[in-house]
Order: sequence, then structure tokens, then C-alpha cells
Amino acid sequence: MPLAAVGLVLEPVQAEQILLTGQADVVLLGRELLRDANFALRAADALHHEDAALTPMACHRAHR
Repeated sequence: MPLAAVGLVLEPVQAEQILLTGQADVVLLGRELLRDANFALRAADALHHEDAALTPMACHRAHR
């Protein structure tokens, strides 16, 4: 049965660790995404992910 981690996941590294250690199959970021709409972009930077295809074109210019 798939398991989701929810609540108090505030940092990209924390979410990644939950997934890498097998503590959960998915991390749900409801409140954090309400607080920080750019969480995904911040996470990509923090985790050194360089896939520009993940960045929406409208945000791409502002993100640089």
C-alpha cells in the first residue's frame, strides 16, 4: 500500500530524504506550497536539479 508523508515538510532536502530512505512513497506539500508558491523552483536549486523543462516559461526569465 502506498504511503504519503504530510505535514511539517518544509525543506527540499527533508522531502528528498523521506523519499530516498523509503519512509514514504510520496511527499505532499500542501501548506508549504501555500506559503511558498515557488517551492518547486527553490527545491530544484537546492537539490542542484538543472532540468529547465520543469520551469514554466513564465517563471523562467524571473528565476534567473
